[in-house]
Amino acid sequence: MSCGLSYGALLVLEKLYRDHCFGKDKGYHCKKLERIISEKTDSKFDKIIKELLNERYITPINKKELKYYISDMPKAIHALNSHEYSVTQGRKRKL
Repeated sequence: MSCGLSYGALLVLEKLYRDHCFGKDKGYHCKKLERIISEKTDSKFDKIIKELLNERYITPINKKELKYYISDMPKAIHALNSHEYSVTQGRKRKL
């Protein structure tokens, strides 16, 4: 892969991006995410999450239930865009 992420890691990033999990107050439940990803790939969920945490794409939220959110948006958008996922590049403003 051109950004160094596995297929499962890209699925997790795309799911978090689609559900607007961009801040500390908006995260996605770990168990729901694990169930969704395990249906689409054979990779171990813990290995996928560890890969994303080590590369600092996502950050955990320690609440009653563990949640994750995208902590580095430009890096995540670049990774998704380089693998042909549909993402917004940001606003274009006139000078």
